[in-house]
Amino acid sequence: MRLCIALALITTLATPALAEEVKVVPSGEYLVRFRHTEGLDFTEGNVKNNARHRARLGLRFSYGTELTAFVQMQDVRTWGEETDTLGDFSANGLDLHQGYMEAELAKDLRLRIGRQEIGYLNHRLIGNVGFVEQARSFDAVRLMAMTLEEKLALDIFYGRVRDELPAESVAADDLVAWAARYDMGMLQPALIGALDLNSSTDRIRYTQGLVVQLDFPFGFKASFEGYLQAGSATVNDTDVSFMAWMTATRLRFTLVDSDLAPFLEAFAETLSGDDDPADGDETTFDTLFATNHRFYGEADLFLNIPANTGERGLLDVGAVLGFKVGDDASIELAFHHFQTMNNQGGPSSFGQEVDLTARWKVNPHLSLDANYSLILPGEALRPDGDPEHFVYATAHAQF
Repeated sequence: MRLCIALALITTLATPALAEEVKVVPSGEYLVRFRHTEGLDFTEGNVKNNARHRARLGLRFSYGTELTAFVQMQDVRTWGEETDTLGDFSANGLDLHQGYMEAELAKDLRLRIGRQEIGYLNHRLIGNVGFVEQARSFDAVRLMAMTLEEKLALDIFYGRVRDELPAESVAADDLVAWAARYDMGMLQPALIGALDLNSSTDRIRYTQGLVVQLDFPFGFKASFEGYLQAGSATVNDTDVSFMAWMTATRLRFTLVDSDLAPFLEAFAETLSGDDDPADGDETTFDTLFATNHRFYGEADLFLNIPANTGERGLLDVGAVLGFKVGDDASIELAFHHFQTMNNQGGPSSFGQEVDLTARWKVNPHLSLDANYSLILPGEALRPDGDPEHFVYATAHAQF
């Protein structure tokens, strides 16, 4: 009912005077995903099988290219979470996922204000975490520009992340981030920066990154990334300094002349850790608002870094082997070896993960995928831990 009322109120914005000039385009999305999880505690029990969905309904209002407004409602829930099929209709997962206006200030210069998804470059620092059903959106003011014959893309935003921050919280309440990318054809260099502020601890922390991508027509791709994170804060009347780093390298070769287009990709990613978290020198790299599901395995062992690594940093090395099945399907096999960068006097191995993933784009509006993951825990994750299995299958429709 709340969704119907909200959309009805939005529709009234198209007044009769502008009826011939304002275009209204609806959009819809439905995703349902089955999951088999075993708790990621590497002990017997804690097995869960469930299905979660997200259902989205959006309306985009456009007045030429000068002004756009977009509103998107979202319902996220686990099947069967309501206590009664008739009596429980509270819809706790119903939310405004996106709601913003966008104005054209000049040619190739646009201003967007409101709640919005934002993903910079490969989502290494700023991402929408689309794999998670609710995904991420920011309450933000964003300026986007294209220049140099549309080869240089510039983007900057300010976001209010949290309005009331608990005392001594390490979360950010304000965020300023920017990205610049120059398209030189086979070579695409980019810069990204993020300033995250914490009013409870007077934290000022800045992250600067350089991303270089190479794409050759004979099937070779490479990406090189480097990030530096620095800043200061005051925690419990103690001065804290931040100095951390991260690197990432990916090399992929594809047999472009084959119908199967088989490829082999090797990767190595290093995130600095802290050998003594209590000494006031924070050297653990924080991935901020990244979409970490893209990088560190399908099972999401390290979705929240540095919390999931215990501030010990992370070394992730491995490879991906994949090929196409027809024009619209693919299969990939990935291997990850995880290790600490600073073991803090303990074991170094987080373990290994093997992911087998199949994807099929049935038609332009429907895609399916399925994944099986085997996680072999190392001593740094859980001494004498049992292997775990993670499975998911997804159906995703978009209009």
